[in-house]
Amino acid sequence: MFAILCDAREGRDMGIRVLALVDRSKERRLWWTSDNPSIVRTYDSREEAQEACDKLGRNNPRVVSLDKMKRKLIAQTQEIARAEREHEDRQIMDDADMGWDAHKDHSFS
Repeated sequence: MFAILCDAREGRDMGIRVLALVDRSKERRLWWTSDNPSIVRTYDSREEAQEACDKLGRNNPRVVSLDKMKRKLIAQTQEIARAEREHEDRQIMDDADMGWDAHKDHSFS
């Protein structure tokens, strides 16, 4: 089985490098996913996938095996989670710094 990937234009700071074409019968709100292999459009033959891929013209669309697509999206999911944790940690540290500053009494200067 096969799927279609393309290069992601945004999200590099979150670890998003590729997107997979979504099966619109499973998910109507999205066209592409960076992290959910369960909604990806799959094709039984490489020829069928290539025919669909040929209709796409932007961001380097390409046909890949289903296994390769799953590996890439699972790795991206882990990278996205890591980036989110780092962002939350930075936010907590920023809030802690602001909290200390907020307790300073500047009226005695």
